[in-house]
Amino acid sequence: MSAPFRITTALLMLAALPSAPLAQIRASELASVSQTVDGTRIAIEYSRPRVRGRTELFGTKLIGWNEVWTPGANYATTLETNRDISLNGHAVPKGKYSVWMVVRKSGPWTFVLDPRAKLFHMAHPDSTSAQIRFDVRPETGPFTEVLTWSFPEVSVSSTTLVMSWATTRVPLTVAVQPSLAVQLPASDAAPYVGRYSFIPMTAADSAKSKQDALVVTYEKGILRGQFDPIDDYMKKFALIRIGPDTFAPGLYDEKGELYEVLRPDLIVEFTRTSGRGTALELRDDQDKSQGRAVRDPK
Repeated sequence: MSAPFRITTALLMLAALPSAPLAQIRASELASVSQTVDGTRIAIEYSRPRVRGRTELFGTKLIGWNEVWTPGANYATTLETNRDISLNGHAVPKGKYSVWMVVRKSGPWTFVLDPRAKLFHMAHPDSTSAQIRFDVRPETGPFTEVLTWSFPEVSVSSTTLVMSWATTRVPLTVAVQPSLAVQLPASDAAPYVGRYSFIPMTAADSAKSKQDALVVTYEKGILRGQFDPIDDYMKKFALIRIGPDTFAPGLYDEKGELYEVLRPDLIVEFTRTSGRGTALELRDDQDKSQGRAVRDPK
């Protein structure tokens, strides 16, 4: 067999072998985490260094005191938001930022967002007027081997963003712009306040006659609803305006904090005559009527 033939045959055999996907093992693997709050999406992308048996991380050659450090590795950690938010009360316009911290042996650290998102972790940015800078307080927490960003707490209007590595954690409070106003001026609420008795839709409904009314009140700046007899799941709920004469129930937890708005799962639509609420209709997410009620005469 000639040499050229042997080489050609070998190349053909290699070409026939299944190709393995291109892999690259990194000391700090790339990761991302995101959280949506009331339509606002906050996303963190970062590489995850490991402790790897090191007894000290901060105040060493790895991360010196008073050094500008990205809480990650490789390219700088980034924070991106699709809407304006606030971090620890500081306004952050929508956009994408590289994330940095100035670490200190005592006292607060400085948290820095730089609008130049694509920076290598060693390209420490100088202080500029375009940056967002504020103090943060590092805390001691459970040991975390791999640097981790997380959202351990979420409410209807905020979330907690935490960076954890080794026994150090840095929490940040993220507040979003609410899409709905829970409170309602007294003059706007007054036309709806009253008791609305349901009209039986079928003979079977008439025979039940248990869930027979929705009572609408105005308390501490909030229009509220409560079924009579009371519904064990909804209890007393907020009526949050989402359109002219149209409201969505907002549910409260045991602590009295709003935790969910049933939009579009359940809609309460009032009918007004001469400016005064005279009837209402409940509709589900398929726009199907779940009940009609008329206001009781005073």
